[in-house]
Amino acid sequence: MAHHKLLTELQDLKAGYVSVLNDLEVMKNWGRVHLHALFATQIGKYEIDIMELRIELKAVRRKIQMAHQAINQGNYPDFEHIEITVQQLMGEAYAEITTAKNILTERKTLLSNLVSTEETTELRKIFRNIAKALHPDINPALTQEHQEIWHQFHAAYKNGDLEQFKALEIVYADLVAAVAKEPEELSEDEILRQCSTLKNGIQELVKQKKELEEEFPFSLAEELHDEDWLAEKQQALQRDVAEYKAAVEEKKADYELIKETYER
Repeated sequence: MAHHKLLTELQDLKAGYVSVLNDLEVMKNWGRVHLHALFATQIGKYEIDIMELRIELKAVRRKIQMAHQAINQGNYPDFEHIEITVQQLMGEAYAEITTAKNILTERKTLLSNLVSTEETTELRKIFRNIAKALHPDINPALTQEHQEIWHQFHAAYKNGDLEQFKALEIVYADLVAAVAKEPEELSEDEILRQCSTLKNGIQELVKQKKELEEEFPFSLAEELHDEDWLAEKQQALQRDVAEYKAAVEEKKADYELIKETYER
């Protein structure tokens, strides 16, 4: 194969590697956050309500059980002791609810502060150009200085810091341009070696991307952007919430009746 054709193949592989790498980075750093936040605000809030109601139902059932145990033994229930005991028994569960609510609040805030689509597009465009020049997998002969600069770019990209990313692009523009020049000096063997490395690298990135797509929340990405699915899911969860609320109120009424009958 002619030398220039090998170089063309190498450049195509570099572009392909950067493209898949970019998709993967977006999924890991922004896509996951966005989908988690979307799930929390659209679905998770109802699941937290249900979790809280289940705990409340379990607690009041436990109170009734303890009261009946005392009555069956011929004693008046010690309702103050029952309340304290059940509160202690359910302490861990209540703590989980508090944690879940805090996470929900954080994700609501994240959803409102996420990088815009326009900013994400601009970041990805700049990232592709930088990665072609400074990503260690694409340019294995980079110096330590180049690698450190790459880590600065990558950190800004990961954090969605568009302003810092643009600033770094300006500061290191000459260096990036110099490194990004076509590697005419590479031998044919070296080009073939790099091509092989990039092909294997692309296969690995594609594998990671597919595995990620099968994990939550990516496994629900399509549904979370489907208004009809969301509406149906929310209605089902709202029905569950209503049923649990009714069950809790019923058991509370039973417990209050026991208290009215046996409280001294």
